[in-house]
Amino acid sequence: MDEERLITALKGQVPGAVQELVNSYGDRLLRSAFSLCGNETDAQDIVQETFLQAIRSVHRFQGRSSIYTWLHAILLNLTRHYHRDHKRIVYDDKLVGREASLPDEDPSQLDSGMASSALVSALRQLSAAHREVIVLRYYENMKIHEIAGHLGISKGTVKSRLHYALGEMQKLLPGELNLFGARGTKEMQR
Repeated sequence: MDEERLITALKGQVPGAVQELVNSYGDRLLRSAFSLCGNETDAQDIVQETFLQAIRSVHRFQGRSSIYTWLHAILLNLTRHYHRDHKRIVYDDKLVGREASLPDEDPSQLDSGMASSALVSALRQLSAAHREVIVLRYYENMKIHEIAGHLGISKGTVKSRLHYALGEMQKLLPGELNLFGARGTKEMQR
């Protein structure tokens, strides 16, 4: 179903429209929420609340953005409330340990899991503003001007936040996993 018909169906409370909305955008929103809050259960709660707020306010949706952009703006606002309420991020180490210790996986999957957990752990240590721009740029593949519009800040501020966020990631990631550093692969091998 295209976006226009989906919004019309949601506004008309057509059976199945909400399920279509969840099926179309749920997984992507969950990945983004997890990247922003660091806890799978809280991410699921945030996504559920995102859909509830979207359904309640669908009559105000005017089509100036895509449905996903609208949903992600709601999610981002809820994530900010989450951080304000929790004051700090709590990373769920049990999930990483469980993923990294599966005995039947081949070594490349284990390496991938360990690299992923290191990346997520480093991401968790960034400030909320820096984490937001990293997630929107590299996980959501938004362009600088889209991030600026989405967050309500200037393009220069987005560039500045990305610069400092990447600098922090460079400091936080172990050398062998550091894709943000200026060192080349030859120097990394030494």
